Amino acid sequence: MENYFKRILELFAKNDVSPDARAAFQRWIIDEKHAVEKDLALNNLWNQLEEGSRTEVTPQMRRSLKLVYLKIRERQGNSQTRILRFWQVAAAILLVALVTTLYFTTAETPVKDDLIEQYVPIAGVTHLTLPDGTEVQMNATTTLLYPQQFTGETRSVYLIGEASFRVAHNEAMPFIVKSNDYQVTALGTAFNMRVYPGDPLLSTTLLSGSVEVRYNNLESARILQPSEQFTYNKNTGEESITRPDLFDVTAWQRGELIFKSATLEEIIAELERKYPVTFVYTANTLKADRYTFRFKSDTPLQLVMEIITEVSGHIRYRIEEDKCYILPLQSQHQ
Repeated sequence: MENYFKRILELFAKNDVSPDARAAFQRWIIDEKHAVEKDLALNNLWNQLEEGSRTEVTPQMRRSLKLVYLKIRERQGNSQTRILRFWQVAAAILLVALVTTLYFTTAETPVKDDLIEQYVPIAGVTHLTLPDGTEVQMNATTTLLYPQQFTGETRSVYLIGEASFRVAHNEAMPFIVKSNDYQVTALGTAFNMRVYPGDPLLSTTLLSGSVEVRYNNLESARILQPSEQFTYNKNTGEESITRPDLFDVTAWQRGELIFKSATLEEIIAELERKYPVTFVYTANTLKADRYTFRFKSDTPLQLVMEIITEVSGHIRYRIEEDKCYILPLQSQHQ
């Protein structure tokens, strides 16, 4: 979880953002959910800045940060908002405001246009049209950053999560989807890209046309043909090209849940995006067995869990408000 927040924070550190996106980011920072993890990620990044950064922190800058801090404190009047310590506010402002040496495109072209942030909450799916006419369908808990207008030699966007792109053809301006050290380049084509934080597997599935996938710190590249899926394990460096069932790949766009040879931990991670619940369990509760399930759209979580627990045979579940507890079967009567 900490790595997820760290990647979001680093993303805002490396990009200029619009006032609306900056306001949304600051609301996210002060929200109580996952407060401990966000505090830790901010603290680590703040320490890195203190130890030495390419961004110079001048006395005038610190005075400005303190004024911003005081203004935020004035607005924190209700009990539902957590009060930030100075280093948290300072780190947040540094990350979103100080971009004099940071760049958005690989060509190191400074950002001139405001970025728009599109976020899809848990259990949601969103469709939008980018300024160039590219159609995008975004899965739950996905963030997409894109400029108000595409300028320069490429059309670059930044993705955290999963989205399907139907790219408007423009041979003079390749369309690039970036995600940390993994990116996909296309001219006019349709593809699905999955790059969720915390998931070691990054994948791109080509539906039509042709794309170039760059990975391994952008040092390696593959050209995909229609119906091919490229998968890269960022932890092990393993890579593969397969031809999956495209109907299964796009199942999330229809609200369906399809798991193929997935562990319970992988299944739970997906369920947390589909349903507004947090799963609570201990690591030794889940075995490494792999399962295949197919659930129709709008299947209640209770039914999903009944089927999963019955098939697995070694766990039970209990749903209380917004939490789903996974327990070993043998402790049922304890």
